Amino acid sequence: MDAVKQPARGSRRGAQILSSILFLAALGFAAAGIYLYFFTDEEPPREPAIPTTTPGRNGLADVIRAFDTAGLDADYGRSPATADTSQIRTPGQHAVVDDRSVFIFTFPGTNADAARAAREEAAARVDPATMTLATRGGQSIGEGETLRAFQGSNVIAVLVGGDDALAAQVQAVIESLP
Repeated sequence: MDAVKQPARGSRRGAQILSSILFLAALGFAAAGIYLYFFTDEEPPREPAIPTTTPGRNGLADVIRAFDTAGLDADYGRSPATADTSQIRTPGQHAVVDDRSVFIFTFPGTNADAARAAREEAAARVDPATMTLATRGGQSIGEGETLRAFQGSNVIAVLVGGDDALAAQVQAVIESLP
C-alpha cells in the first residue's frame, strides 16, 4: 500500500494560528462598525447647504432663488428649456415666474467685472420691440406677446408677456442681483 503523506505538524499549526488571528480581526472590525453605527452622534445634514452667490457670477439657480426671496412664485421652465435670439449670442434658460416665462441670459467671465462687461456689451444690442425668441428647432416663443428686457449683474432677463406689476417686480429682482 502506498503511504499517504501527512502534512507536517508545524505547517498545520501555523495555518490554524493564522486562521484564528484573521477571525479575531474580523470580529474586531465588526465590533468597531457596530460601535460607530450606534454610538456616534453625528447625523448627516437633512438638506444640502444652499450655495452662496458670488457677485457677478449669477446662474439660473441664483436668479430663481432671488425671485423666491422677493416673494414671487418661481421655478425652472420645462419646455422649451432654452431660447435663442439674434440679439444675444448665448441661449436663454427658461424660468417661470408667476406663470409667465422669463428667459435668463447669463454671461460668464474670468471674474465678476468681465462678466458684467460681457452683459453690458450684449445689452447694447437688445431691443425688446424687435426681439424674437425661438427654440433651438426654430419654433417661435411668445409670438404676439410683449417682450421686456431687464439687466443686472451678469444677467439679462426677458419677460414674455405679463402685466406692468409683474414686469416691475422682475425688473427689481434682476437689478438687485449682486
